[in-house]
Amino acid sequence: MPSLKVMNRRWLFGGDELQVLSLAFIPVRVIQGLLSLLGTNSGSCYSDDPYASAWLWCSLAYWTICVVLDSALVHFGGMGTPTDPRVTVPNIVRFKTMVLFPACAALACLGIYSATVACGENALVRALVPLVVLSQLGELFSSACCLYAFRGRRLDDPHLGSIGQRRRLGTEYLDKKWEKRCRFFCKCSGFFTCFLFGGNDSGNGNDFSMVARVLSDYFEDDGSLDIVPSDVVAGMVCLRHVQKSEERRYRESRTLSAEVRENDRKTQEEVGRLQVQAFNDMDIEVGSGKADAEPTPRTQMFERQVTYWHRVANRKVLDHADASDRLVLDEAARFARHALAIYTWMLYIFMNPLSGVPKLCKVRCCTMKKGKGCGCCGGDGGSGNTNGDVCCDLHATALLAQANLDESELAYAHFGNSIVENPYCIIVDHRWKSVVLSIRGTLSLEDCITDALTESVELKSVGEKWGFDGDGEYAHTGILTSAEWIRADLEKHGTLRKLMKDDDAPYKDYMLRVTGHSLGAGCATFLGLMLRREYPDLRCLPYSPPGGLVTIKTAKAVSGFTTSFILNSDIVPRLSLATMELLRNDVLELISRIKVSKMAVLKSAVVGPGGVDRIDLIDDMLHPKDDVPDTEFRQQLQRFREVQRKVKEERGGVEVDLFPPGRIVHFVKTEERKGCCGGAGKFCGNRDRTYTPMWAENEDFQEIMISPSMALDHFPDRVCVCIERVAQEWGIEVVPGSNRAVFKSSSRERGGGESPQAHDALLNKV
Repeated sequence: MPSLKVMNRRWLFGGDELQVLSLAFIPVRVIQGLLSLLGTNSGSCYSDDPYASAWLWCSLAYWTICVVLDSALVHFGGMGTPTDPRVTVPNIVRFKTMVLFPACAALACLGIYSATVACGENALVRALVPLVVLSQLGELFSSACCLYAFRGRRLDDPHLGSIGQRRRLGTEYLDKKWEKRCRFFCKCSGFFTCFLFGGNDSGNGNDFSMVARVLSDYFEDDGSLDIVPSDVVAGMVCLRHVQKSEERRYRESRTLSAEVRENDRKTQEEVGRLQVQAFNDMDIEVGSGKADAEPTPRTQMFERQVTYWHRVANRKVLDHADASDRLVLDEAARFARHALAIYTWMLYIFMNPLSGVPKLCKVRCCTMKKGKGCGCCGGDGGSGNTNGDVCCDLHATALLAQANLDESELAYAHFGNSIVENPYCIIVDHRWKSVVLSIRGTLSLEDCITDALTESVELKSVGEKWGFDGDGEYAHTGILTSAEWIRADLEKHGTLRKLMKDDDAPYKDYMLRVTGHSLGAGCATFLGLMLRREYPDLRCLPYSPPGGLVTIKTAKAVSGFTTSFILNSDIVPRLSLATMELLRNDVLELISRIKVSKMAVLKSAVVGPGGVDRIDLIDDMLHPKDDVPDTEFRQQLQRFREVQRKVKEERGGVEVDLFPPGRIVHFVKTEERKGCCGGAGKFCGNRDRTYTPMWAENEDFQEIMISPSMALDHFPDRVCVCIERVAQEWGIEVVPGSNRAVFKSSSRERGGGESPQAHDALLNKV
């Protein structure tokens, strides 16, 4: 429902959310009343003292009124749809806030007096009454905290209270507001995490100017939209159901096509016609099935979904009998642990919460060089090949433990982190005859700021400097800047040159491989472009690369030396300004079409379809696209679209679509077995999941797919473990605790078989 407007404020919640709180408070009121009545049978203090008697009967009246009002909130809050206004709910909230809350405070004070003075000699009453009073005080405190957290903004605010704020105040004022919010959020996050995840370098307001501009434009509605956060959640749940229903239609069409090919031996043209017909029959989304003269946001969403699943239908699955496909997976499994290792001790402890500390102590004491210390322990502050490490070389120790490396294989590591300054390391992999440059992904608040610098920058000058074609091409500003910093730092200390290019370089015949995860994957892609002129046989291995990275020409151009790996529903390879705007528009459109209560929608996300076909479920929850009531929210949505159009015109600039880079291997979940956790297992690890690697196109990731695992599928440990497990299923042995992978086939046995040079040559041909 629209946000509550009570006490001259527009609160960040509606009456729907109060259903849950009211249902929770009703049994609490009953228990409070029973405890008070229990005390009446234990002595005569209630009848002897007027204050105690007044407290008892007033409390019973208070709890009775609260139960009645909470029941009314449950009833009226569950009526209507998320966009229907409710007159009764604000009145009930106003009465509870202005009358019952002060009464509760007065009763708590009276109860304290009754327990300590009037009934001071009765032990049971002295125990029960304070318990009831504490529950009343807890209710007041929790209610006050909730009201403060969701207080929203004042209705009489001359700056933010009505439509037309952008026109009156201009974009600069709103950008400053978002800049202050970002700075405040980073300071609070850093303080409450004891700066464990950074935050020391995020206080400069200039660092947030671009971030503030992006957020200001994305959320700008000029005061027209009246929604609350739970409405957005309900819209995303509906979008999840729509996407799953279309996925099911795709799978049914594939099954139908397989049966036709097997049983009837019809032609491929007939099979294609049947698949198209299966999609055209999806009347759940196209209403009557008649095409509109002008595409609406909803028909555009439907067309994108159909196009996406048609593209999936044409994907090629990697074949374990194909030598080139096996080599691709072999390489992915080998270097996934290198991309994971640079996350150092925090992720290592996260993956090994019980054994992590003892293992690090063992590596520190037994594997690393004797006599090495740190500044706080009286040592030399670390070895000469690391920079920015913490006490006891904890970062370097975890890096070696994670990848099962010897200290001699760590050529250089930089662990310093600030905005656009990213940790990275250089590792020598003797088995694969490779020098590996591994860049860390997003872990700190500074990295988040780098990620949020999403405005596109032209690559022409960068291409001219490093020898690639950047004319007319664009890229992610923050990630490109971070990659340029790493390239300059590599030139400064010269470790790569000393290892591979100098006259006395020990690894002249080794190949350079650049890898990373998330933010590090994007940096690895740009570093591949910058270093390829100097290292022509370079290979780039991005894991879970950002979706809003480069334009399509560059994304395709790097395919000759770049192979990206994406896990199932990972949101980051689908994340860009364009896809975020599509997600926002789709969610708002679906909110306007909901015809049931918000709680019914949210319940479907928790319990699932419950045996009901998803298509029937969507029919029950959503109005047909051509029969949506003309509500006030629909009018607000039209004004919002007009505001967004004007914002883009005012800002100007170039709007480009950005894509993940190179050839892409997509690990698609094809089977999921329920574990001991039941439905909750979808939020846990991937032990009971089967993944199938498929070749995907860069354009396949131009829409965010809503999934319970969309965030978890991006975790670097999950990506690494998944790829290693698929490699094991293919007959590639992955040594536990390391990433030293070899084929079980005779061509890759230890001590002989195909040489690393021939192996890399075949990969380059692929």
